Amino acid sequence: MGVCDDRKQPRLALLEALSNGRASLRYAAPASQQQRPVPLKQLELICALSGSSSSELVKALTATTSTSTELALAWMESQQRPTEQGYSLASLGQLLHSDPTPQQLAGLWLALQGSQDLWRWKAGMATARSSSELRQLRHSRRVQQLEQAGRRSLFEAIAARKPLTPLLSAKPSQDVLRALKQLAGAEKPEEVSLEPDLSHALQRAGYDGSAQVLQQILVALGLLQAGQPLRLLGSAWESNTETALPEALSDPQRRDLSDLSCFSIDSASTQEVDDAIGLERRDGKLWIWIHIADPHQWVEPGDRLDLEAQRRGSTLYLSGGAMPMFPLAVARDCMSLKPMRRCAALSVGVLLSAEGAIEAVEPCRSWVKVSYGLTYDDADELIELAPPEDPDLAELAELLKRRTTWREQQGALLMEQAEGRLFRSANAELSLEVTEPGLARSCVSEAMILAGAAMAEWSSQHGLAMPFRVQAGSSQDNPEANQWPQGPVRWAQQRRGLSRSRLQSSPEPHGSLGLPMYLQWTSPIRRYSDLLAHRQWLQFSGHLEGEPLSAEAIDALLQRVEQGQREASLIARQDQRMALLEWLDGPTPQWPQAGMLLSWLREDIGIGLVRLEAWAMELPAQIDAGLGLGDQLLIELERVDPASDLLRLKGRAG
Repeated sequence: MGVCDDRKQPRLALLEALSNGRASLRYAAPASQQQRPVPLKQLELICALSGSSSSELVKALTATTSTSTELALAWMESQQRPTEQGYSLASLGQLLHSDPTPQQLAGLWLALQGSQDLWRWKAGMATARSSSELRQLRHSRRVQQLEQAGRRSLFEAIAARKPLTPLLSAKPSQDVLRALKQLAGAEKPEEVSLEPDLSHALQRAGYDGSAQVLQQILVALGLLQAGQPLRLLGSAWESNTETALPEALSDPQRRDLSDLSCFSIDSASTQEVDDAIGLERRDGKLWIWIHIADPHQWVEPGDRLDLEAQRRGSTLYLSGGAMPMFPLAVARDCMSLKPMRRCAALSVGVLLSAEGAIEAVEPCRSWVKVSYGLTYDDADELIELAPPEDPDLAELAELLKRRTTWREQQGALLMEQAEGRLFRSANAELSLEVTEPGLARSCVSEAMILAGAAMAEWSSQHGLAMPFRVQAGSSQDNPEANQWPQGPVRWAQQRRGLSRSRLQSSPEPHGSLGLPMYLQWTSPIRRYSDLLAHRQWLQFSGHLEGEPLSAEAIDALLQRVEQGQREASLIARQDQRMALLEWLDGPTPQWPQAGMLLSWLREDIGIGLVRLEAWAMELPAQIDAGLGLGDQLLIELERVDPASDLLRLKGRAG
């Protein structure tokens, strides 16, 4: 009999007895332990040995597998005698031997169970494969061998920290690449299940479970650039997409506002100019105009540009540069409001009351021409000088200051303080850039908030579902914070009392802005929720084909958009954290640094949040006993280790 054991290995045996559908067998080399009876379905009859001599029995039980040459001869014979029924073991043996012995049949059965291509063996019958089947089978095996070789090369490259670029086109690399992306983006990498070969290769490369070592390995493999955070791998911003400039879509009637004064105010490095502000004198009243770039002149709902923007959700700002929501060539050229060029825009005209409340709102699709493309420093100077021949920007600043005062009376949280951020140059050197508050920044910020508030009120009045941004609570809900004078300590306490803002399709108050309702309207090139708000208004107003989304559809879409925005925020924070540790580990910072204790993170163990004014940064530090909120400190660096993501600062009385 022929039988396959528990390890699927074919064995030869004699049938000794049958009982209850099971067979007792005798093998040539008995096992040390007693053999269990075998179900009949596992047995195949090779030949009957009744009347055979003991020597024939021994030869049959100890037979060795037939050679591949014998199987090939049998296959060639079968090609001369084609049959649809196939061959029994006995008839197949007769193709090779006129009167096959039990030993020869046993050897043939063993050969059919082994690794061979010429015959299929099923239910006691052998069927010869056709020539075309053999070619396909051998081709598939060759492909499999190449894939296995590719996998070995891939794992060797990972273990040696060599670039994977030459290997990424091979099929096996895609599964490995997906696993590496999953590991890079995991909150708890230890819970990510990796195939053993990949796990072993990473260990050989030096991976010890830390994010820092993994980041170093991925940089060496060419999957990340130096300084890029782990979460970037596998994210929607993994690679910048470029595209040719699109053709402008058929343009509906627009309101021509190009004769009004118009100012774009940005940092010198800004490439995507998506907003500008202006002033109109009409019937003795001053209208504030906020002009926003109109991507829908170039983007149709559901087209490639739109879907890619939706996938990303926002522009991602890293120390090494921005990774835009739209391809940069499109965002900085045709979509941007460039000076001295007639540009398509969505404009919002707002009339304020004497107190700063919104009295009237006029949204429209427009043509605008930016009269002045200013940096913040240039705009500060123009506001301060207020030249009689060109007073518009100074008057705008006064109007918007009135609006700021109104919001503050409604409980807005106002923080006029410098902010520090680290940037990487083209040669990866880090430098600190401190953004100082000023008249122009306050003016632009208030104008953008005003546009969002105005369009939120307009949409609510017209029953139009929008991606409203809401936030519970206000600065007035925290009396302890308000005991502190206006400044960093008070602002830090107020922030602690605020909940995280969220997007939803119905209007509710935004606490920290002091507004009854609000939506983000002014960055459709950089935030998909703003682009969605524009689309809702355009379709509602008949400027764009299609119906605006229902509240339910907006809520479903906003879940995906917010997930992308949260991911962008996490990647950006990880990027700045890496840059900070690297910068502090270098020769540039001088110690001690003057600081101030803003709030307690763990007062029981003396861990507080301190502000280092020269760097305009807020960092945790160990605080000496006896110090309290608002105290001036001298901050020392105790230890920094970028490899282990470790930073320890010590604050003592200054």
